[in-house]
Amino acid sequence: MKLLLAVDTVTTLHILVDEMLNRSWPSGTEVRVLSIVEDDEVPFEAWREEGYGVAAVRHEMQRRGEQITALAVERLQEMGIPAEVVIMRGSPEFLISFAAANWPADLILIRAHNRRDFRNWLLGSVAKSVVESAPCSVEIVRPTETDLRGVNDSMRILLATDGSDVSLAASQEVAKTNWPADTEVKIVTVINPIIYSLEEIGLSRDKRTERAHLAIGQAVSLLKHASLRVSGEVIAGTSLRQIIDRSRSWNADLIVLGTNERRGLSRLLLGSTSASVANRAHCSVRVIRRQEVSRKEEFLLRRVRPSPRSVDTVYRLEESVGGKKAA
Repeated sequence: MKLLLAVDTVTTLHILVDEMLNRSWPSGTEVRVLSIVEDDEVPFEAWREEGYGVAAVRHEMQRRGEQITALAVERLQEMGIPAEVVIMRGSPEFLISFAAANWPADLILIRAHNRRDFRNWLLGSVAKSVVESAPCSVEIVRPTETDLRGVNDSMRILLATDGSDVSLAASQEVAKTNWPADTEVKIVTVINPIIYSLEEIGLSRDKRTERAHLAIGQAVSLLKHASLRVSGEVIAGTSLRQIIDRSRSWNADLIVLGTNERRGLSRLLLGSTSASVANRAHCSVRVIRRQEVSRKEEFLLRRVRPSPRSVDTVYRLEESVGGKKAA
């Protein structure tokens, strides 16, 4: 697995590495730490000493590279994960996704709300831009002051699904990831409350409620070989609000959902649920971007059609998933 850690400050670096320490990662995982220097981040003293030329930027890039290498590489190597540091100059909104595609990365870890100035309000955060443009999955890491989890402590993961291909890919990603012992996964799917009411009183035969239960059953089946405690819930409401509210009331540590790859005018008019969840959630959010799969894998995913009766059932499965421990 190839992880790209996008860092802008030492504080961000520590947050991302600490999050890695709280997880287990598969054998063969490697990390590339990416830091991007923008011209306006170069100290005025450096500009003046270097005659206001490009040498000032190079000096800042070298300084940051040495600093990050000293702080990050040793900690990651203690976890048994090889790491390297890459420093680039330019716009992080573009270069993070570019670097991920060029490597190529499987997952980007980036801190939420990297910018707090006027540009964040006007253009949207770097994290939001990366969620929408990255060629791979993205996890928005959002530490909280009340987060007292230790290394390999159990987690609570809210998995949002609608039965679509991207949701199945998200479920499959959760299934194959090495989570701490006793991690809980709550699978939720949201349906329109009007449709739900009409179906309940028999005035609609659209069967969206049934499909919602089937979507949860699909996810449960994909998770059945992982050492996870799994439950499911169908909620009536709007997707964005219910995912946010349920994750907060359940005290989730991580939200996982797929992205529908909406592009161009469609994204401009309708927006992106995944980006909106990542922007508003109280916890970390992993947005799964569906990779190309073989026809055989596609067939196996589509075959999963378990009974809706699996909803609200908690499954404890004892099979363990092999992998390299984070610590």
